[in-house]
Amino acid sequence: MDLSKIPAGRAPPWDITVVIEIPMQSDAEAPSHPGNYGFVPKTLMSDGEPCQALVVGSVSVLPGTRLRSRPIGVLTLGDDNGAESIRLLAGATERLHPFFTNTTTYRSLPSRLLDQMVGFFYNVRDVGPSRSIRVTRWGDAEEAAQTILDAMERHRHEQQGRTSRAG
Repeated sequence: MDLSKIPAGRAPPWDITVVIEIPMQSDAEAPSHPGNYGFVPKTLMSDGEPCQALVVGSVSVLPGTRLRSRPIGVLTLGDDNGAESIRLLAGATERLHPFFTNTTTYRSLPSRLLDQMVGFFYNVRDVGPSRSIRVTRWGDAEEAAQTILDAMERHRHEQQGRTSRAG
């Protein structure tokens, strides 16, 4: 799969593509998580990584699947060193997850699901024994949309810099 050819979405920031890396866990042996986890192509966060997103839902998809999604919020995690990372929360399009059709904000999700999201990010983050992470804040869908736009602009700027350095 040539990731450079996958768009950030049909109409970013409100209609985005999330390329799934970690599907929903359905194995009773492993901790469950409330969605499919991946990244938004053609985005770049300040830490140099693509914008990462958890797409809430009830259906597990295969790694590499491109899910058409919409932002519903952000979760900011902080560590002992003062570093912060932002994770998008997204809802898949209605065709895949009709249960979340009217979900436009993370606030409308059940508290149990929000707790599972936090637990997922604690588990997926590379945390050493001397580091701890915590939720520093939640943000709304508008903040998530702005995060996507900023990450797309950062990616464009980075690509233009590479082109000018190569030329």
